[in-house]
Amino acid sequence: MRKFLLNIVILLVSLASFADGVTFTGKAPSVVGVGQRMQVQYTLNEKPSSIQLGNIPGFKCVGGPSQSSSSSVSIVNGSMTSTNTYTYTYTLEAVSEGSYTLEGAIAVVKGTKYTSNAISVTVQKEAVQQQQQRQSSYYDPFEEFFGSGSRSSQQQQPQNQPKSTVAADDVLIRTFASKTNLAKGEAAIVTIKLYTAIDLVSIEDFTPPKFNNFYVEELETDTNLKWSRETLNGKTYNTAVLKKYLVFPRVAGKVEIDESNIKCMARVVSGRHPFWGYTYDNAPASAKAPAIPLNVTALPSEPVGFSGAVGRFNITLSKPNDTISVNEAVTCKITISGSGNFNTIEAPKLSCPKEFEQYEPVVTSKLNASESGLSGSKTWEFTLVPRYGGTFNLGEVSFVYYDLASKSYKTASTEPIIINVRKGSGDMASGTIYNTQTGVEVINPEDVRYIHKGNLHLSMAYSPLMLSGLYWCIIICLLVLFVVLIVVMRKNIKKRQDVELMKRQKANKVSRKRLKSARKFMQANDHTGFYKEIITALWGYAGDKLSIPTSQLTKDNVKQAFAGHNVDEELSQHFVDLIDKCEFAHFVSSASNEMQAIYEETTKIIEQLEENMR
Repeated sequence: MRKFLLNIVILLVSLASFADGVTFTGKAPSVVGVGQRMQVQYTLNEKPSSIQLGNIPGFKCVGGPSQSSSSSVSIVNGSMTSTNTYTYTYTLEAVSEGSYTLEGAIAVVKGTKYTSNAISVTVQKEAVQQQQQRQSSYYDPFEEFFGSGSRSSQQQQPQNQPKSTVAADDVLIRTFASKTNLAKGEAAIVTIKLYTAIDLVSIEDFTPPKFNNFYVEELETDTNLKWSRETLNGKTYNTAVLKKYLVFPRVAGKVEIDESNIKCMARVVSGRHPFWGYTYDNAPASAKAPAIPLNVTALPSEPVGFSGAVGRFNITLSKPNDTISVNEAVTCKITISGSGNFNTIEAPKLSCPKEFEQYEPVVTSKLNASESGLSGSKTWEFTLVPRYGGTFNLGEVSFVYYDLASKSYKTASTEPIIINVRKGSGDMASGTIYNTQTGVEVINPEDVRYIHKGNLHLSMAYSPLMLSGLYWCIIICLLVLFVVLIVVMRKNIKKRQDVELMKRQKANKVSRKRLKSARKFMQANDHTGFYKEIITALWGYAGDKLSIPTSQLTKDNVKQAFAGHNVDEELSQHFVDLIDKCEFAHFVSSASNEMQAIYEETTKIIEQLEENMR
């Protein structure tokens, strides 16, 4: 009889709300277990200026309210009707057994107070299964009145849940990959999402995956998190995308995207004030996203000239002038454009004849990373200087890549490069000597002297110069010096032909230039530019010093190569850890003193490696 009268009261309250044009209803599961949490939802068709829970005996509020809204438009017989729905969700935890009635919540809409229906909930000793909880979350106020008994007929199984301020499943973080089966060098999108069933005050710390076996391009995401609602494992969460990455696997086989971690500060209910309602406090919450396995298949047998480029590309040539003069510089631009892993593309090689001097190319990249992949172009600008006249055919420039669409290797080529060099006053054949990039010095002949007139004061030499010992000493010294110069020059020529040796010897010099550039970025407080130069300096030093190609430059290969050069294992591990530290700091804002510490640490470890590998 009491339940019957309660349902009549609920019906009258609802009718009164409809009479005013404002509907305010609440719903919750009818049965929960002690220590188990449930969500109570209050729905209005008008947005309230404030909302407050009523008395909730047998429960304590541990979260909320979380807000959501929706709107719908319907057209019937030419008449358009717009409906708005505002939902406020509280998370309650059952404290003790018994049958309880949750008093109606109070909302203020346009200065008028409205009270929702009361909700009856039975708290039993054992926890209710999640599936039953989801089924009972759709409240029907007339179910017990009509005696459907659908809830009483459901079997309940015990489920132990800990009593805590922030539950283990209140905050989750998950990593998703757009592809789990892909080829080496093929692009995939990695998305890291945050799930929360409680209000978050702030994100204290976020540790992204390390991506050890991938080339990575971070995609642009909104600075302010955009929230939406999703259901995961039977529980409703507010979700937002934390980070998105475009990744290219560098190795084949079973690889993993490492786990990521997050630490947050949540807003939870700490008590209830007799006048001001519930009081809130901040509590720490953390979550960990498990690693994701990927199956990376190896590419077919690699042809000659393949550097690891996977995608769809084409190559173009900005052809220089057909006819130029001797000693006149000419520029030759070669551009590779398309979409794919540009990180592995190496500089094209020109078949430059010996009559030309070739300078190091200037590289320009215009790349755009998006969810559709890495696209754009990469240009190499070569400077050539002819020293003799004639017609020269430098041949065509080829580029080999793997096409994912046809699953085959393809070769893109330019047209042949033909240059006509006309002879002129600056021709080398005319006898004039010009300085070149090798730094050869020119010695001018002595000026012509006039004939001296008058008494010459000539005297007879006592003995010819060729018969003196000094003369022959000078001759012998000159011969020895000549032989020494020949030997030294031959060694230098042979040394310059060994490209890997030159890279090893210049590794320290190149890394110092990178560090000098990084120091400028540090002084300008440019966080992104600083860490990019530091990471490039470390990887470049390891590749040049250890003669490791770019396509095989991994941390495991670096450590193995250091071991082959008898480098101390602790120093080798320190070098790899420093790279990890810089890659992590590249994605997290850091102070200037931290950049100074990383700069000094990088300089010190390169100096130690130089001393250790002598």
